[in-house]
Amino acid sequence: MIIGAGWSRRRIVEAIRSWISLSLIIALIVLVTHLWGNRAFGEFVTSFLILSIFVVAWHIWMGNSGITSFGHASFFAVGAYLSALLTIPPGIKDTALPSLPIVLRHLQLGLVPTVLIAAIATGVVALAIGIVFARMAENAMGMATFALLVMVYTLLLNWNSVTRGGRGVYGVPREVTPTIALIGLVLVLGTALLFKASPTGLRLQGARDDPLAARSLGIHLFSVRLTGWVLSAIVMGAGGSLWAQNVLAFGPDSFFFRDTFSIIAMMIFGGQASVTGALTGCALISVISEIMRFPERGLAIGSLRLPELPGAVQLTIALLILATLMLRPSGLLGSYELGFALPHWLKPKKRNTTT
Repeated sequence: MIIGAGWSRRRIVEAIRSWISLSLIIALIVLVTHLWGNRAFGEFVTSFLILSIFVVAWHIWMGNSGITSFGHASFFAVGAYLSALLTIPPGIKDTALPSLPIVLRHLQLGLVPTVLIAAIATGVVALAIGIVFARMAENAMGMATFALLVMVYTLLLNWNSVTRGGRGVYGVPREVTPTIALIGLVLVLGTALLFKASPTGLRLQGARDDPLAARSLGIHLFSVRLTGWVLSAIVMGAGGSLWAQNVLAFGPDSFFFRDTFSIIAMMIFGGQASVTGALTGCALISVISEIMRFPERGLAIGSLRLPELPGAVQLTIALLILATLMLRPSGLLGSYELGFALPHWLKPKKRNTTT
């Protein structure tokens, strides 16, 4: 069990190493897409970058605490809907959302202030919820997050004056480009890796590995869990804001079981104990899902027409989860974080142990 009394230079250097490595790989993908990819592939990469933000945000909580959350899509929804209300042009809001307060109806903000407001507001909501949830036992908290998902979905489905219910919202300006999504993901990666290496992150991991031993060593489980919970929600809210300003229109069904299932599957498959594993799972599941969409729609091989296979994507993901849990419960990468050799001035100095 790792506790860590304070900031460790070695762990910070390892976090920076992983941050640079992952950021360079992702930046290379975006560059290749920009130079040689078509528009459809560029849109896929942008969606993948934003989805990666969600996966890493989920990892900040689940990977460090070991407590499964089925309700993080609720924070994604808070960020997305709030961003829609702040960015939809007033003319559209007058028609689609006439019951909004006049100040909100006539307000239209840009990308950066919208993302910041969405992140802060989501953090406040998460803090209010976390004060209750963080006091629960691990299994009870997992079930409570499931209840949170259902409650938020029901609220979105029935609060017609603000969310338009099942009809969804539309008219959100598209402000997110691959470059903006890349910058967002790089910042989120740094946040996740530095939190993992921080004293609070290490204490949260210690509580994950052995709660009783953590308590006996003086770790306040409530405070470390609340910190991880709120930070994860803040990142999720910011990601929801970017997502809303990329998809342009959405409804409550975008934040329910299907997306929750897919993101948890990505972490289980890649390895939820590491940021690298979560990203790897996100990339592989995303590619596999795109491939399996072809048999869902039916394949034509020469003159042979294969029948459609509805649900092929979800069935494939479910089988991957089962195979991973049976063959490698810690995921493909386990707790491994990607890294490479750093310049000498960033390497931890070796202590002279000789006398």
